[in-house]
Formats: sequence, structure tokens, C-alpha cells
Amino acid sequence: MNNKDSSTKGFYTHEKFGLVPIGWDVVKLGDYFDFFPTASYSRALLSETGDCGYIHYGDIHTRFDRFIDAKTDTLPCISEEMVKRYTPITDGDLIISDASEDYEGVGKSVEVINIGQKVIISGLHTLHLRVKNNEFITGFKGYILNQEKVRNSILRIATGIKVYSVSKTELKKIYLPKPPEDEQIQITNILSLVDSAIQATQNSIKAAEKLKKGLMQNLLIGKLKPDGRWRTKDEFYKDEKFGNVPVGWVVARVKDFGNIQTGKTPPTAEHEVFSDNSDSENSIMFLTPGDVGITKYLSTSERHVTLKGLKYSYELPLNTVCIVCIGSTIGKIGITQTISCTNQQINSVILNENNDSEFFYYMMLYRSSHFREIAGINATPQINKSGLSKYKLLRPENKEEQIKISQKIAIVDKEIENKTNKISILHKLKKSLMQNLLTGKVRVDVEKTNQIFNEIVKAL
Repeated sequence: MNNKDSSTKGFYTHEKFGLVPIGWDVVKLGDYFDFFPTASYSRALLSETGDCGYIHYGDIHTRFDRFIDAKTDTLPCISEEMVKRYTPITDGDLIISDASEDYEGVGKSVEVINIGQKVIISGLHTLHLRVKNNEFITGFKGYILNQEKVRNSILRIATGIKVYSVSKTELKKIYLPKPPEDEQIQITNILSLVDSAIQATQNSIKAAEKLKKGLMQNLLIGKLKPDGRWRTKDEFYKDEKFGNVPVGWVVARVKDFGNIQTGKTPPTAEHEVFSDNSDSENSIMFLTPGDVGITKYLSTSERHVTLKGLKYSYELPLNTVCIVCIGSTIGKIGITQTISCTNQQINSVILNENNDSEFFYYMMLYRSSHFREIAGINATPQINKSGLSKYKLLRPENKEEQIKISQKIAIVDKEIENKTNKISILHKLKKSLMQNLLTGKVRVDVEKTNQIFNEIVKAL
């Protein structure tokens, strides 16, 4: 058997949709779904509380991915009087955004689940669809409309220049693959397991971020000691600016923490000052504001400077704290994990031997909102090297206490990092499963589902 025959075994060719697994149908969306009128209330008419939920197209663009879970997701509200003319959403209904300023949002669909006793209607720039005769099970519709071929078909009917839109008439002509009900159930069960793991991990990250915020609020002003004990009133003294300051702590300027350096961009007119080879022993990482603030540690950059280019800048050692001091990302901060240099929008603090770089990082992070505030409200907010050097922070005089404080916060930071990496892995797994299950490349039954379930659980 040749490769072509092998790759198409178990499939048939549908004239409009292409290869389809044997046993699956291909149906027109308009033949299997009813459309209901939607409201057109603007965001200005919505509130945080009210009798009924309201799905605005903007929330579909920014907040929801394939599903709206009415049991756990919050929606803007409208009064009961405002919904009387419209059909309430029921479990499994699809809501499709019919307009967007970009391709990612146009035609984006979500399935509404776990309605319970709630009253929710579909709103501005949305289409409200309900499946006929339960031909697609609840849960499966949120996946199948995001299947790659289906999604591409929706994008092809989008029209517009600055704002893209899809019409109900054209949407009804879209073809959908339709597996038998038992396969829909198995596919939904598998993908739902991954979605549940993603949601649980996201909730865990939120809890860790809340813990981190609490630790920073208490450890970095000295209310809480690194050993978990609270300081008593007699363990503080008064400072005119900072109020209660722990005994053994001082108010210090940034220049007291270490040597401050402002970066510089090598002249592009010079040849061979930049390198595309990050592995070269003759080049070092060149940081710009876009590289800072994404993660705690600065270990990657799109640009590198050659040794020739380095003579125009300033070489920074490991564990230097880099702070963006101009522009829209002012206050973003990170710690170098390799020898680096920066452009002129970044000031760097090379910590002296009496101070811990991680403590300084967390203290500046904790004070970042105030730091941005004193930068001013000009078109281009900035704090120059002189202004940064005079900026005041609290610090324990004992470096060991600084280290203990930063270690407490770093433990939670590491937990957040690990969980964030886990979510990335789960999204990749989900993408692979959707590519295989929703195209029929991998056919499922109860036995196959259990096998995939076990593989997913191991991956988690």
C-alpha cells in the first residue's frame, strides 16, 4: 500500500470538507442549529449586579475560551425588564461573536454550560444558536466549532477592513464534522479533563499569587519576621516618611544598595556590533525594556552584542537588578542570570556585598506603583539615574535577614513558575488532542478513552 493510501485509510472524501473519518457525517450548521434574536445593549447599560446575566461580545473576545461556565464565571448584568423580548440561553447554547477588530475575535464561539436557574441572554454583536434535536451533545459544540477546518471556514467568510464581521446567512453555510454521539461523548470527556486541569492549575496560581502578595505586604515592611512571628509594637521606631520601621532596619537610598549604571545602545552604523548568535563566546545578551518584567530572571534576549559592541555599553555581572526607567513599561524589573548589557532605557543596580539582590528586587517590585507615580504623568514618564539613586526604600541592615525574607517570597514565586509551566504543557497537550480527536485521526471508544485518560493523568 502506498503512503497516500495508508494516510487516508479509514476516511472518505467529502466534496466540501475534504477527508472525513468513516462513520462521521458532515452537516451544514444552518440545518442543525436554530438562531435567536440577540439584544444590543451597550456596555454603558450594564452593571455588576442585576437580575439577569448578559453576554457582551467584548467578553467573548477577552475572557472566555470555548466555554462560559455559568456556575463559576461572572457576567455583567441587566434588569429583568430588559430581557423580556429575548430568548434566555439554555445549557449547551452557542454564542458567537459576529464582529471584531481582528481575525482572532471574529466568529469566535463559546458554549454556555451549567446554566441552572440563572437567566442569561446573548447581547451586542453576538449570535445565539441552539442545536436541533440534540444532534450535538452539550460540551462537544464548544470544541467542534474551534476545530481547525471549521475555524478556517469561519474566517474565510469574515468581511471588512477595520472591523471584521460574519453574517448569519454565511455562517449557516459552514460545514461541521459530526461524529456519532458515543464518540462525541468520549471526545468531550477527554478534552474536558484537560480543561479541568487547566482551570484547577489557574485557580492554584491565583491562590499562590494572593499568598505572595500577602507575604510581600508584611515581610517587606517588617510586620512579619522571616520565622513567621509578628513583630510587637516595641520592635518598631517612627520614621517621618515610612511610619513604623522595624528596629534594625533603616531607610536607604537606592545608591546605598549598590552601583547604578545606565545602559547604552551601540551605534548601528558600526559594523559587527550586534550578533545573532546567542551561543557565541564572543557576544553577550543585550537587554531592552521588552525583555524586562516577563519573568523574574533575565536569561534570554533577541539581541546580543559582540565584544566590539560592548565597548559602547556597560558589562553587567550576574544578579544585577535591571529597572526600566522610561516609557510605558517604567518600573518593570528583573535579575540578570548571565553577563549582560542594556540600552539607555534601563538603569541597572549592581548590588554591593552588604545587600541581597533578590531582596532589592522584591522591595522594588513591591514599591513599583509608587515608583511609577513619581515618574510623572508626562507623555514619556521617566526617572533618570540621579532620580533613581535618591529613591528611598526600607531594608534590614543585616544581609542575612534580607536573604531570609527574599527566600520566603521566592518559594512562592517558584511554585507560581512551576504551575505556569504546567499550564503551558497542558495547552500544548490540549492542542494536540484537538488536532487528533476532532479530525478523527485518533478514533475513540470507551477502551481508548480510558487509555488516553490514564496518559493524561500521568502527564499531570
